[in-house]
Amino acid sequence: MGRRKIEIQPITHERNRSVTFLKRKNGLFKKAYELGVLCSVDVAVIIFEERPGHHLKLYQYCSTDIHDIVQRHVRYEGEKDTRGPNDFSGNAGARADDNGDGEDDDVDDDDTQDMGRRGAKRRGDGKVKPEWAKPLSTSLGDLGMGADVSPPFHPLVSAC
Repeated sequence: MGRRKIEIQPITHERNRSVTFLKRKNGLFKKAYELGVLCSVDVAVIIFEERPGHHLKLYQYCSTDIHDIVQRHVRYEGEKDTRGPNDFSGNAGARADDNGDGEDDDVDDDDTQDMGRRGAKRRGDGKVKPEWAKPLSTSLGDLGMGADVSPPFHPLVSAC
């Protein structure tokens, strides 16, 4: 399944919006977990969902105690890297794309490694041979079974 760039604007269809919310919320929580584990940082994500005809609902993910993180945030007086919607909406002065080429210049190590493996398989350039591409053994002896299952030799022309 290919990915395409979507226009970031409110989704008008209620069911589509609900499905998108659930998928993206779960993806965001997973990325927050990965960031916390890989980089040994404390991460908190707080989401308030307010839908017409429904009660306000709170979703949260936190790598430690959420109350401790919020208190640290309130008391923190050091340098802050704060971002808002304008930083990602493509407006002038946005920090999400510092060089203005419309591309995310950050390289995700996982994606780079996966692309290398997939690319080698696709191209067949011989640099990386995955296990499934190696020739299969014709005898059980190669598998540690001790029995030869290779076909017997039958010459096409017999000598008289």
